Amino acid sequence: MATNKLVLRTIIELMQDYVPTYQPIYPLLLGKSQAWAEEVGQIQFKRLTSVGDLRGGHITPKDTEMKQVSVSESQKVFKKYFFANQFVQSALQDRAQVEDVVKQVLDEYQRHMDEIVLFGEGTSALSDVVNNGLFWSNDPNYDLESSATVNGSSVDPLIDLHAKVMTSARVADQVAGRKLIVFYGDAIVPLYQGIFADGNHMPFRSVLNETLGSNYTTMKMPPALTTQSESGWLVINLDQVKMHYTQLPQLKSQGINEEKMYVWSNFLTGSAMVECLAQKAIIHQPATVSS
Repeated sequence: MATNKLVLRTIIELMQDYVPTYQPIYPLLLGKSQAWAEEVGQIQFKRLTSVGDLRGGHITPKDTEMKQVSVSESQKVFKKYFFANQFVQSALQDRAQVEDVVKQVLDEYQRHMDEIVLFGEGTSALSDVVNNGLFWSNDPNYDLESSATVNGSSVDPLIDLHAKVMTSARVADQVAGRKLIVFYGDAIVPLYQGIFADGNHMPFRSVLNETLGSNYTTMKMPPALTTQSESGWLVINLDQVKMHYTQLPQLKSQGINEEKMYVWSNFLTGSAMVECLAQKAIIHQPATVSS
């Protein structure tokens, strides 16, 4: 006997076929991350930071005491909360239509998680940032530089941009680790994607990557993320930052209500925080381009 009864694929089967239309940044931070329990609340943990000269004192056979290392203690707080919604559709719809909507929601959740990791859900680093992020942070190890000016009136502004990025790299290289440089904003991204004006048609990105070496990766910020018309670049030490999170974007559960003849899907994602484990683990360089 033929039947039109809708049969849902499992979440695992559906996710195996899921090809996102938005490629997020946050997975690059998962190599050094901490997943916390799915409970609303906050986590408080302490950080000890050394103070003053750490060089050892000269010891002679007559010495009875060694130089003491001084530290200061600071509190870190990670606020845990969640975002969730539900999609309900008539069971008379075919499975393909249901899955299309599920994938669209997951795409938006991926973008939302990037916003949380990047901005900490605030409007500036000095006011109402909730949980420290990559772009806005109150972490004492975070380095927010004064705005730099790229000479846009020169024969080739890419030469000046290259020099200023290399200045940031020299500062970042004071701390060991793999580095990621993220360019953002309408003033800087077009230069990052540009070609040097010397007639050899050398892409700026290729020259920069070759100069920086294999320890660096460069990319532009996804255009779906807004930076309120600001421009510049972030230098992120992937080995010296730690991402704390409660829940990565996912299709949490799904099912069919036979009595009321509808299909339901539950989605869940959680808050996140980026911790700088060492000074200058993140260098944020705002920039403008002169005319």
